[in-house]
Amino acid sequence: MRTIERIYQVLINNASKKMTTTEIAQKVGLTRGDVSSYLTKLFMAGKIDKTGTRPFYWQIKIQDSFFKKMIGYSGSLQEVTKKCREAILYPDNGLSLLITGPSGVGKSFLARLIFEEARRLKVIEKDAKFVVLNAADYANNPEILSSVLFGYKKGAFTGADCDSQGLIDQANGGYLFLDEVHRLNNESQEKLFSLMDNGKFYPLGENKVPHKVKVRFLFATSEEINTILLKTFLRRIPIQIALPKYIDRPIIERLQIVIQTFKREAQIVHRRLKVNQKEVLSLLYEDNHGNIGSVQNKIKQLCAEAFALNPNKNPLLIGTNSEAIISISSDFDDSEFNKSVLNLIPKITQLTNKLLESVEQAQSLEEQNFIIDDTLHDFLKLLPDADDSSLKKSFKSLLCNHYGLKISPKEINWKKCAKLIQVIMLVEDRLDKEQKLLLQRLQAKYPRSFYLFKKLVQEVLKERNLKDCVGILFFPIFGPLVAHLEDIQYNAILLAHGKQTATSIQAVVNSLCGNYIFEAFDMPIDSSIQEINEQVRRYLDHQSKNVVGTIVLFDMGSLNQMFTEIKSISSHELLVINNITTAMALDIGIRIEQKQQFKKIAEASTHYGQTTGAQYYEGFSDQKNIIVACMSGDGVSQEIKHIMNQTLSGRLKIIIVDYKKLCSLLEQQDRLFFSNTEFVLTTTQINHQIPIEIIDIYDVLDKKGALRLTGLLENSGEKLPQIKNMIDQFVRFFSIAGIRERLQILNPDTVISEVQTIAKRYETYYNIELDEKTKLNLFTHIALMIERTVLTSRKNTERIEIKTLDNKEREFFSISKNIFKNVERKYNIKIEDYEISLVYQLLLPNI
Repeated sequence: MRTIERIYQVLINNASKKMTTTEIAQKVGLTRGDVSSYLTKLFMAGKIDKTGTRPFYWQIKIQDSFFKKMIGYSGSLQEVTKKCREAILYPDNGLSLLITGPSGVGKSFLARLIFEEARRLKVIEKDAKFVVLNAADYANNPEILSSVLFGYKKGAFTGADCDSQGLIDQANGGYLFLDEVHRLNNESQEKLFSLMDNGKFYPLGENKVPHKVKVRFLFATSEEINTILLKTFLRRIPIQIALPKYIDRPIIERLQIVIQTFKREAQIVHRRLKVNQKEVLSLLYEDNHGNIGSVQNKIKQLCAEAFALNPNKNPLLIGTNSEAIISISSDFDDSEFNKSVLNLIPKITQLTNKLLESVEQAQSLEEQNFIIDDTLHDFLKLLPDADDSSLKKSFKSLLCNHYGLKISPKEINWKKCAKLIQVIMLVEDRLDKEQKLLLQRLQAKYPRSFYLFKKLVQEVLKERNLKDCVGILFFPIFGPLVAHLEDIQYNAILLAHGKQTATSIQAVVNSLCGNYIFEAFDMPIDSSIQEINEQVRRYLDHQSKNVVGTIVLFDMGSLNQMFTEIKSISSHELLVINNITTAMALDIGIRIEQKQQFKKIAEASTHYGQTTGAQYYEGFSDQKNIIVACMSGDGVSQEIKHIMNQTLSGRLKIIIVDYKKLCSLLEQQDRLFFSNTEFVLTTTQINHQIPIEIIDIYDVLDKKGALRLTGLLENSGEKLPQIKNMIDQFVRFFSIAGIRERLQILNPDTVISEVQTIAKRYETYYNIELDEKTKLNLFTHIALMIERTVLTSRKNTERIEIKTLDNKEREFFSISKNIFKNVERKYNIKIEDYEISLVYQLLLPNI
């Protein structure tokens, strides 16, 4: 494609907007100066328009485009006409195009416009033909269809007395429009896509001399294409466009269709038409299989009835005579009607200002409903009864089923609400920005109600952004609900991975509580903590700043990390609970409904079960505590906790933490986070930067270590006799005898002998001599590790990437594989990399 053609194509693809020289240059990848020269040539040729001064704005000349005849060409059908232009202009014979959509939406009309536009753009000759075939006409006789399409030779079948040219030959150099293409049988589809590939075909009865043609193809169907057309055929049609149903078009476009049709009828009967506005509005909401064609036929019928009653009368009255009359003649200006239709926009502006004033004066919701009725009373009477089933269905499925709202159908005037939705759609985006102020006031005054209102409107109107004037709907729908909804004092959130886990719990709990207690978010299984946090942040942004607190229930992950992330975006009291269940959510929902104090709810959450964790304070714990984190496993930690709880006073809470998790916390947090932690008991060294006491439990076996632990516990208020009793039990537990007692199924003498051999091999390889404390620690860890692996046969989910380790660690992993080989073979187990990494941490100070 030549450079000037590329520049022209850019303007065609952006036909609805004006572009600067710089913008165009960026799109084609040329300098501004070069592009400016080509734009001047296109302007002089009359192909583009130029407006503005420094910068100049350029735009494709579309005033003479045939697509302008199609209502919506620069609105809802803008993307459709853009693709049509692409299909027309693509070198060197355009692109085949398939138009889909139900009957009566304008598929044939658009096909004709494509042909006319192609002639205007001179990509086909002026005398090129537009040949049409409706395959439905031959639905019961596919052989005749094939002969009509491809032609035939004399003698090809009975009655073929001479050669006959098919429609494809007739369309040579122009367009063939094949309507209801799904009626083609597979054989005809195959011949067609062969023709599209090669530009030649064989008529029926011909197998030697092919016909060569240059035809552009347009296809249309009202059926689902993937079920009725061959995949090989569809692949030959690079552009597919869908025309929407009449009722799915923007209401302003439906209005233009109705008015344009009345204008055409006025021209036919040579009369001016006086049309009752109620008739016009009724036609805007026609929804049947005939679509635009049906609406046009109904208008023709209305005009025929009026003409038959008064053939000599001018103007003709359509509908009943009243003050709400539109006078339409063949030269009626559509834009004038668009400006003046029932003075609706000024009415909505006036109504919004009244409602805004009423809200700011804290008047009752009943008063605001009266304002709506008083202002729009006359107009609402003119509107035909609207279908309110969609509104009621959305309200029930969304707000009743998921958010637990319980309301009598009689409390909401659904018919009026449905008519108000018609009003909103009629004025669409043509109101001033000041209308948004009402929405802002409603959100600030009724945050929970407005949050649900927004969800409902988006569901009903299928709009991402609320229309400015949609606020008027709030009062008749949510007026009876506001007091109940705004009575909730907490933000409560359910987070769970999976398609419906959270929302199913939400539906049960909210329904049983009879109120909007919980919002729920179903998260993809691979959602990160940051993505979850962002979901929570967006939700909290739309909630009241005056709630008592925020409660978050989630299914899995780090309790502390979740608390920290959410705390960073919320200034309220915060309770975070993991491993949620429906029963747990229901208990909290009932407590929220009962307006229990935050701390009472938080304290209750700590008793939901051993698998559930709860955090509602800033830091590791809100009680004085001792952390126990043993590398040798949870069993060792549990025994230490048991000994301490049996011997000490109980004033200190003993908290077990996974060893690696504790290492991570010590890296990420400061001393303030551990402000209530007296000290940490562990079974190996932990590198840390914060000033916190960490005691190796094996140091307690020595006098010096025992004195250190005694001093810390005495400073915490413990008595010396109890401390000495505790240390005696520690000594017993952390000894060879203690190891023997803790082994459940393996022979203690055999295992200890094997562990001693393993320790000796490490000493030999590294040329070291381990002290008694380290040996005992190593014996304990490896012995329990072997039995744990035998019992569970469970792989640790934490994988060690060997290639990420330094040389020293890789060497350790390599020799450990050999050292543990005999044990693995004997017990038919596999020592995981994670376990080896723990042994490495234990021996690191010595190697």
